[in-house]
Amino acid sequence: MADQNAGIKIIFYSGHKGQETPRAVVMAGREYPVEKIIWRKRSQEKDTRETSELVRCRVAGQDVTLKISPSGECRLLGRDRLILPS
Repeated sequence: MADQNAGIKIIFYSGHKGQETPRAVVMAGREYPVEKIIWRKRSQEKDTRETSELVRCRVAGQDVTLKISPSGECRLLGRDRLILPS
């Protein structure tokens, strides 16, 4: 099974504060709009104290949790697997 986190990019709405709200997820060369933000919160790694943002959102009709680092790197968390429509 291919790593689902490889090649995930987030497109943000950029307002006066820079990267603010995720608007789309780009996977496998296709763009999928974020239909709804369910919740979002900041988290901090215990060991490194690095902060990131967790965003639970609906993409392609599925609820997924994204972990977005300050550098913009994104990962799918947990057991969520995004099944892409064809």
